[in-house]
Amino acid sequence: MADEETDRVADSDGDHRRGIFDGFSGYVSPTEDDWKSVLSGGMLVIDTNVLLNLYRYNQDARESLLTALRKFDTRLWVPHQVMDEFWRNRESALEDPQKQLEQSKNALRSDLERTVSNLRNWVNRVSLDRPRALQLEATLENAVEEVIGEMEAVVDSSGVEMARETSKDKVVADLAALLDGKVGDCLGAEDHTAAVTEGKRRIEEQVPPGYRDKKKQTRGDDTEVGDYLVWCQLISEAKRRGQDVLLVTGDTKEDWWRTRNGITLGPRNELSEELRREAGVRLYMLKPDRLLTFARDILQVAVSQDSVQNVEMVDAQSVSDEAFRELEKLAESNPTGAFLATWNVVEAAVNRLHSAYDTPPRRRSSTMQAIVDLERRRLVSQDIVRTLSEMREFRNRLAHGLEVELTQEGAISLISRARGIVNSLTVALSPRAQTLRIEAAMVDLARGAGYEVTPMGGGRDRGFDIRVHNPARPDVATGIEIAYFVNGGEYDPQILKREKRRLSSLPEGISTLLIVTNASLPDSIQECNGIISASDDPTDGENRCIRILQWESGDDDVRILDALAQATG
Repeated sequence: MADEETDRVADSDGDHRRGIFDGFSGYVSPTEDDWKSVLSGGMLVIDTNVLLNLYRYNQDARESLLTALRKFDTRLWVPHQVMDEFWRNRESALEDPQKQLEQSKNALRSDLERTVSNLRNWVNRVSLDRPRALQLEATLENAVEEVIGEMEAVVDSSGVEMARETSKDKVVADLAALLDGKVGDCLGAEDHTAAVTEGKRRIEEQVPPGYRDKKKQTRGDDTEVGDYLVWCQLISEAKRRGQDVLLVTGDTKEDWWRTRNGITLGPRNELSEELRREAGVRLYMLKPDRLLTFARDILQVAVSQDSVQNVEMVDAQSVSDEAFRELEKLAESNPTGAFLATWNVVEAAVNRLHSAYDTPPRRRSSTMQAIVDLERRRLVSQDIVRTLSEMREFRNRLAHGLEVELTQEGAISLISRARGIVNSLTVALSPRAQTLRIEAAMVDLARGAGYEVTPMGGGRDRGFDIRVHNPARPDVATGIEIAYFVNGGEYDPQILKREKRRLSSLPEGISTLLIVTNASLPDSIQECNGIISASDDPTDGENRCIRILQWESGDDDVRILDALAQATG
């Protein structure tokens, strides 16, 4: 078959024979050219959670996202339903930072009570005199209050005017300028009624999007069909414009995304096919942190890694908060069921974190085996292990009818403790935490091999994270840079080319930049053993080079040590 022919070929009767992608467009992974095309010429649609989370991002992350959105100019579009949901939920979002602060303060003080109790047990065992014991207790209490004071200062200086008056709300002012002329019309009365009916049918038949919002039916205000109304308006606008659609949403539910092991892979195939069928265009979907990454790499928007990580963490926190709000509501009518469902959420969070660090993957572990392993790796505290053990034992007794029925107050207390645990596990799963894990492993590895090691402490401005040199050759050093990629994947050779341009700006004495990544290496990198020199002309005196290696676990230590030996002599 000629190269220019497609996989859909007309037969002798004029009908079309089907190819492997017909009806399955949602499974096709976008190429780099595809992303460049939709970012430069597609219609960008943003969901309600993206707008509301502007109140929760830190100031740098918020400005980075707004700058990225401005790049799309008239190609940016917001469904009317999104704006309706924004205004209905704006005041709750305004209050979120303060609510989160109060919850965290209460959790810290609750943990302090348990810590002081443990201290008193020790005091009694060693018969410590009372003045000294009181001094130790005061030290603990003062430390916690000092931390709480710093937390309060962070919230107060967040850069968001927490005012109910729209004229004093900076986020509203930014959105008013950004979205002027870019908000869709509402549906007419007849079309709206038809869309609500169709949305409810989809919920009952589990047709995406929106069927996971069935629990909202109890509100009696049709909010359960909100996702379908967004989708309906999106299709109509895409048909009018004839542009591919890039939907940016922090929603991670399965009625929008095709997922595997909790990782979002792309839009549901049903959604991709419906948009292709109704509007003749392709659907792309990104979470906000990935949009920032693409904006940085393709649209040349100045975005720091800290901003990307803040957006990712806030979005994950928002999803978690919504889940726990639903559990607390369930506790009002079914405390036992709410707690049992809460335990399932905790189990999923533990297993998600354990899977991320369990490389290479071993046989499936129980929840308690997994959490103990995480504690051994110092990814979670002993207090979390102890609390989880207590909750699991209570859950088992409750599930087997060995405990009296749980009260609403007791269920909400347990749900609150579970929320704190899940938040801690989410932080440990963040790219920043993963990067620090790899960095710590490289420091320990190099020091164990006799090298002198200097962690640079946020040294990305210097071009590397760790400085390593052989004591026998103090004039020659290696810089190690950690390149952690969310969800792994393959290292892009184009990134390596950009790294090459930075070699000449590395500090004097750094002869090799060793990039350690969790991503797999394509053949184009492996063929040259991951080495790229700063200059193609060996006679010009420039002998610096980049070497890139994959590291997933201690099984890969030997290749790192070999690279350090070659670099430092």
